Amino acid sequence: MKAIKFFLKGLLFVIGVGVAAGIFMPWKQVGEGVLLLAGGRLKAPASIVYSSVGSAPGGFVVEDLDVRSLMGRVDVSFRTATIAPDIVASLMNMAPTCRIAFTGSALGEIAVTPRKKIPGITLGNGRAVVSFNRQGVLLENLRTDGDLSTSGSLLVAPSADPPIRWADVAIDVRSESFEKEMPSLQMLLPLQQDASGRWFLRRTLTQGGTS
Repeated sequence: MKAIKFFLKGLLFVIGVGVAAGIFMPWKQVGEGVLLLAGGRLKAPASIVYSSVGSAPGGFVVEDLDVRSLMGRVDVSFRTATIAPDIVASLMNMAPTCRIAFTGSALGEIAVTPRKKIPGITLGNGRAVVSFNRQGVLLENLRTDGDLSTSGSLLVAPSADPPIRWADVAIDVRSESFEKEMPSLQMLLPLQQDASGRWFLRRTLTQGGTS
């Protein structure tokens, strides 16, 4: 019983600290620092550019965010991306964790090979729970609602090969022209198609690495 009380008191203390931090934290400066750090973790020629960073409840919001040449293949853009650190989840996961909500997202033209490029497509609005660990960036509860609609989770290591270490994402394609290009994307991504024609992004971890 004493152990339970100690745990609950500790949890309440952490929540209190988190609430206080959310009120008084200079989120604009925090956001700029996070973007600078994230840009440094990307493998060249990838880069991050944006128009502005502002405070948001419990976090910060980035306007006109572009991640360019991601994995050397594609640009990803967001009209807005709101990022709110989750202190309790960070402690539970023993890894920095945040919640991200975004609007107006899109994939730019995708370079499958130097001579083969696929037109871009909208991802629309969405959200994800993001945590950072030694293996890479884990995106859980990922959702997008655009012409390329997704739901699921994946682990990305931008500087590794392959960059997607694990994934279980269901994909609905609402663009006929992009649907025709999905087989070409299998040259880059571990995409699978079931008997109904629905696409999935899947990769599993094995003891020796990835499969």
